[in-house]
Amino acid sequence: MHKYYKQIKIMLKLSNFKIQGQDTFGEYYEGKVYPVSDKFRAKYRCIRSIIENNAIDDLKRNLEENKEVYPVKAVRMLPPISHGSRIFCVGLNYPKKYMLDSSMNERDEMILFSKELDSFVGSDCPIRVPTGPAGKSLDYEGELGIIIGKAGKDIKPEEVQSHIFGFTIVNDGSIRDWQKHSIFAGKNFECSSSCGPCILVNHEELRPETFLLTTKLNDHLVQKAKIETMIFKCEEIIAYMSTILTLKPGDVIATGSPEGSGMSQDPYRFLQDGDSLEIAISNIGVLRNNVVSFE
Repeated sequence: MHKYYKQIKIMLKLSNFKIQGQDTFGEYYEGKVYPVSDKFRAKYRCIRSIIENNAIDDLKRNLEENKEVYPVKAVRMLPPISHGSRIFCVGLNYPKKYMLDSSMNERDEMILFSKELDSFVGSDCPIRVPTGPAGKSLDYEGELGIIIGKAGKDIKPEEVQSHIFGFTIVNDGSIRDWQKHSIFAGKNFECSSSCGPCILVNHEELRPETFLLTTKLNDHLVQKAKIETMIFKCEEIIAYMSTILTLKPGDVIATGSPEGSGMSQDPYRFLQDGDSLEIAISNIGVLRNNVVSFE
């Protein structure tokens, strides 16, 4: 048994990662990963299988029994998103300087869009600057991500907590020039976004509204905000989205990014080859990525 396990059981964190060319998953703790056994993965093929089968207790038992452990540097971290899971995003969900004199700060409508899994890389993996003109406006956006744990349609705000499996960190990478003519295009360039390093499994004592989000670009603080300053709160987002479609286990919802992205700088400060990006959220961890160009 991990000697720390009983002490931090209330803060269980799960990650996807690749070990010796094989995709697997397990626990994430203090720069190390603890994979589930091969036998366990044959029964529960991914984190979404754990969610769908309400198998957290089985997972904990397997982690206690399995002795394997690897430093994060010895594995390739993958986004903690299961194949087939949908990724939804909320736009303009924090007060912004250019919104202060606008009715946008008091709007009733929620802006939603979606992203594809191929646009994401894991923590400690490189974000790619697109080739050609698109590479001139790659932006970063640190966000709290919600992982849905229980299917639901027309979920009431007071019931939302029972539908949340956990929380993660999302960097909603954006090609700003492409957003002008197509939100989908601007948000879905391959390897332009990141997610991780883990999912913090939800429990009744967690208060995500108290979490602090910070983003550092080349060790310089560019974003800092309490999650509670979101315009639409987690309960409102999930309740509203569930009026549109049935939310499913494993779905990811990125809840929006506070002031401080590259487009809000004067002059604009978009990502470029050689940059380092660190997005931290209280209790979850730090999502780290270097930026590379292949031109």
